[in-house]
Amino acid sequence: MAANDTPHVSRRTLLKTGGALSALPLIGFPAPSLLAQGVTKSPTKVLDFLTNADVAKAEQEGQLVFYCHENEAGTAGIMEGFNKDFPKIKTSYVRAQTGALYNKILSERSAGRFDVDVIQLSDLAPAVDFQKKGGYEHYVSPESNGYKADHLSNPVGPFFWTGVDPAGIAYNTDKVSGADVPKVWEDILNPKWKGKISAKIVASGLQFVQWYCLREIYGDKFWKEFAKQSPHAFDSRVQLFDRLAKGDDSITAIGEYPAFILFKQKGAKVEFVAPPDGLVATPLIVGAVNKAPHPEASKLFVDWAMSKRGQAWYQTNPNLYYGSVRTDAPPMPTGVKLSDFKLLYPKDWDEYAKTRDVFAKEWNAMIGL
Repeated sequence: MAANDTPHVSRRTLLKTGGALSALPLIGFPAPSLLAQGVTKSPTKVLDFLTNADVAKAEQEGQLVFYCHENEAGTAGIMEGFNKDFPKIKTSYVRAQTGALYNKILSERSAGRFDVDVIQLSDLAPAVDFQKKGGYEHYVSPESNGYKADHLSNPVGPFFWTGVDPAGIAYNTDKVSGADVPKVWEDILNPKWKGKISAKIVASGLQFVQWYCLREIYGDKFWKEFAKQSPHAFDSRVQLFDRLAKGDDSITAIGEYPAFILFKQKGAKVEFVAPPDGLVATPLIVGAVNKAPHPEASKLFVDWAMSKRGQAWYQTNPNLYYGSVRTDAPPMPTGVKLSDFKLLYPKDWDEYAKTRDVFAKEWNAMIGL
């Protein structure tokens, strides 16, 4: 795989395949080795964080293959941070929205292919499903004590929350002003925005969370009314804010705060609204994959990503700006901490996961698939 390779998958294929968690069997999923139980030596300090990885072996492996839900610039940004600290380890990646990416790794592993070292998803449901399938390596990082139990897998080891992506409503200040400025979530239903409002495609983990959470608050009718708006749906937050900045759309119904920071810094005429009911939010889940081709590099990456050093990169890189849940995380570039926001998560993650097929059917019908 060439460095920074991305899969050539059509947008329509992504939209169709990203909707549902695959029901593929466990074929090709070896039982996870319990690395944490086999660790007898003390962690090693490298740079300013602790690791159980053999750094010399990781550098001898010389590669790290990363699967990520993030947009192109964001995924490249994560790899840039790790490679900057470990230049002897060449990085490559595949990026797609979470639904499509998860189905891809399931298909590969069922076919006996083990090409990836670490995966990052933007949805807890497939992460838990992957854990149940034995897809993650059971690796307890020495940096785990920087996190609350809610932000680690159960049991600790398979994955952790490397950040949170919160979203409110964003609008173009040239197109929206005065009394028309949205204040609450119901304002995205105003017929004034028909054909002038955007959202994300069905493969987006954050879009699934928004659909679920606002449905919990406002009932089934909310999204039926939103469908009347003839929304434009896109793959990445960059596309949404680029269209917003140009005035192609007046409002985006899923304005991601990290993207708002980036475009605002560039001088775009955009503003952000945090509805009083809260910002919909999804965790970004990172875990080392079982039977990884570069196991020491994968462990080293997990430790780096969990550390204050890695979290600082995630939280301050312009193409990321993701809020950290690490207990000792500093404020974001805007001076606020993630804890300053009221965040909306599914109240019952198991029940949330069960509604994936309903969401996919409704959302694809809404955007004309």
